[in-house]
Amino acid sequence: MKQLIEHALIVTMNERDEVIEDGSLVIDGNRLQYVGPASGCPRDGWDRVIDGSRSIAIPGLINAHNHSPANIFRGLMPTRPLEIWRAYWRAALRACSDETFYVSALLGAMEMLKTGCTTNLDHFFGNQNSRYTGAGQAVRAMRDLGLRHVVALTVTDRPYEATIPMETPKGETGDEVGRMTRAETKDTQDWLDEIESFMGELHDPDRLTTCCPGPSAVQRCTDELLQGAAAISERWGVPLHIHLAETRSQGLMGPKLYGNSLLKHLDDLGVVKPNLSTAHNVWIEPEDVEIIVERGATPVHNPASNLRLGSGLAPIPDFLAAGGRVGLGADGACSNDSQNMFDAMRLAALIHNTRDHDYRRWITARQALSMTTRWGARAFGLDCGVLEPGRLADVVLLKRDTPAFTPLNDVITQLVFCENGSSVDTVLVNGEVVVAGGRLTKMDEAALTAEVNRLYEPLRPAIRKEMQDAAVMEPSLSEMYFQVFG
Repeated sequence: MKQLIEHALIVTMNERDEVIEDGSLVIDGNRLQYVGPASGCPRDGWDRVIDGSRSIAIPGLINAHNHSPANIFRGLMPTRPLEIWRAYWRAALRACSDETFYVSALLGAMEMLKTGCTTNLDHFFGNQNSRYTGAGQAVRAMRDLGLRHVVALTVTDRPYEATIPMETPKGETGDEVGRMTRAETKDTQDWLDEIESFMGELHDPDRLTTCCPGPSAVQRCTDELLQGAAAISERWGVPLHIHLAETRSQGLMGPKLYGNSLLKHLDDLGVVKPNLSTAHNVWIEPEDVEIIVERGATPVHNPASNLRLGSGLAPIPDFLAAGGRVGLGADGACSNDSQNMFDAMRLAALIHNTRDHDYRRWITARQALSMTTRWGARAFGLDCGVLEPGRLADVVLLKRDTPAFTPLNDVITQLVFCENGSSVDTVLVNGEVVVAGGRLTKMDEAALTAEVNRLYEPLRPAIRKEMQDAAVMEPSLSEMYFQVFG
C-alpha cells in the first residue's frame, strides 16, 4: 500500500534537526520512501492521500521504560519511598491473572497511542502462576492495538532480603519477605531456559514484537544470571534492559555485595555494551557516567516516577555533557500514574534546572524530544524515531489549530513545553493507521474500558487483602529507609 501525507510541517528529528515547513511524506508498505519538500514529492498514484496542511508530523514517540501490569493500579499505590511502595505493588500482582495482564496492557497501549507514542519498552513481571509471568498477554494486547513493543522479561534469582540493606526480618515480616521471595525468584538456569523459550515463541519483529531479557536489577541477580541473560541477548541480536541504582539504598548494595558500584560490577562482568539500556541511574558515581557513555549503552530517564517515589534526580546533564544518548520512560502507571510521553518530556526538560545553576547545561527542548524519538530508538536497535527515507513508517500527526501551537513560534519548543497529547489526530505504526481523528481504529475504546472495569471489580477484595498482608513489611522498610539517609 502506498500512502501520501502532503503539505505538513515536518519535524524530522534527523541528525540535522531538519524542520520542513511545507513537506510531504510517502509511505510504501511499512517504510518511508520520501520525506522532503512537497514541491519535490514524486507524482505517483496513491492508495491513500492524507491532507497534512493543518498538521505537524513528528516521529512516533518512544516510551523506553514501563511496566504494563501497573496500568490497572494507577492511583492505588501510596506515595512512599520505592522499597516500601514496591512491597505493596508486588503484593498486588499476586491477585492478577492472564486476563488481567491482557486488559492492563490494552489500557496502557490505548493511552500511549492516543498521545502519540508508537513504541513501548515493557519491562514485564506479572505473576509466576502465568506462563512467562503473563508477558505473552502483554504481547497479544499490544499487537491487537498496533503498538510497536519491546518486551523485556524481568528475572531475578536472589532472595529478596539479600537485595536491600535491611536487618534479617523476623516474625510476620519475615514470613511476608519469604512470600515475596517465592513469588519473584526462580533458579538461575530455570530463568535462562524460560528466557530462551520466551524468545523462541514470541520474538517476531514483523509482528511489532521484539523480545529480550530484562534482569530486574544488578543486586537482584546472581552473576550467572546477568551473564547468561547478556549472552542470550547477544546471540539473538536483541536489547538487554535492567534497572540501575534507582534509590540510595540500592546504590549502597554495590559496595556491600561487590566492593564497587553496581554499574562497575556490571561492567566487570562484560555486560555494559551498546545493546544495554539502564533504567533510572539515580545513585551512580561520576565514573559510572563515563563508563556508560564510553561503552555506548543508553541510560533511560524516568523523571515522574523518580519524583513520585522520592528517589532523586538522575545526572542527565552529565550524560549529555559527556556525549551520551539518553532514552526517556514514563515508568509504570502506579509510580507515575500516566503513560503520556509529552508529560515525561516536559518534566525531563524542567526538573534539572534548579539543581544545576550553569544554565548552559540545562536540557533543551531538542534534547528532550531526541530522548523520546531517535535516542530511544537507538537504545533498542529499532529503525524508527526519525522521519527520513528508509525508516519504519511510525508517524504522528498533530493538529496545528490548537492552543499548544497558537501562535506557532518554535515548533520543537512548543511540542515539548506546550503540548500535552491532546493535539494528536492521526497515528501510523509500521505504515498502518492505528489512530484516526484521535480514536483507536483497531478496537472500540468504550468496549475496552468497560472490559477493564468488568475484570477489575471482582479483583478488588483480593488486591486489598494482598496489600494488607504486605503492610507488615512497612515498619522494617521504613526503619531501613531512615537509616540509609542518616
